[in-house]
Amino acid sequence: MNAHDAPATVAASAPASDPAPGARPQALATLRAYRADWTHFAAWCERHDVRAVPAAAANVAAYLRSLREYAPATIRRRLAAIGKMHRFNNLPWKVSDPVIRAALHEALQAAQPPVAAEPEILTAAQLRVMVERCDASARGLRDRCLLIFGFAGALRRSELVGLMVEDVRVTHDAVILHLHHGDQGDVEGAAAVTMPQRPDDPLLCPARAFAAWQKVAHRQTGPLFRPISKGGRAGGRALTPFAVNRILQRRAALADIDPSCVARLSAHALRAGYIVDALTRGVDAQEIRRHTRHRDPRGMMAYVRISAS
Repeated sequence: MNAHDAPATVAASAPASDPAPGARPQALATLRAYRADWTHFAAWCERHDVRAVPAAAANVAAYLRSLREYAPATIRRRLAAIGKMHRFNNLPWKVSDPVIRAALHEALQAAQPPVAAEPEILTAAQLRVMVERCDASARGLRDRCLLIFGFAGALRRSELVGLMVEDVRVTHDAVILHLHHGDQGDVEGAAAVTMPQRPDDPLLCPARAFAAWQKVAHRQTGPLFRPISKGGRAGGRALTPFAVNRILQRRAALADIDPSCVARLSAHALRAGYIVDALTRGVDAQEIRRHTRHRDPRGMMAYVRISAS
């Protein structure tokens, strides 16, 4: 029996179905990834005329061996998606089965880690010009706050769109962000990020940027960064991750940054820019890692090379 012969209740109740309204962007991304992973496994089962649920250990092992060209993280996540489908539907599942473990080990040993491209960097000077070009409109105030938070907090794109108003706490000398569990492997649970206030530089002060945005956003709870209508009103839902990239590219273009650089910019350029700027200023690498939530020191190597060039 092939994958399409599985009971209808199993297919209909897959854990990777659309999440509940109000779910955080990190949770949405995780669920979409599991859904895509399950679809990949089900398609493999159909091609090989084997049943996807419940899956035989030998078939799971054969599937894992077929993933040797994928990154280790992808292989592990796809195995996790198979397990979640089985557990969600109360079907037998034993990831510790020796046949599955042996195949996983073989696939991971053969897998080639992805070659990391040199990260695109947004320099502190470029950030200043971009912020200067943000006007006093709702869109300008939102973008100014987003740019400053992304750079000063060394935030990932998912962390930016996942921020809630209630996650932001302003003290007499800092802005503290409460970040929730993300998808990255170097994040464990919730984390707090401290961004010092900058009374000597009001343009780039995170507290001033947050207060100015709040005056027009008129929200005490819910997503911090939201779409702006043509009439200049802030919406109710959070920005999408792709919207952050578009905002960054639009602001870079308005700041007359080289078009070839603008086209390559993503939200990661803010995080990368903070790291390179801190390294260039002589900040201790371990202190930077604490701020950026990097657990693995190797994650900093590309930035060290750039700052030294």
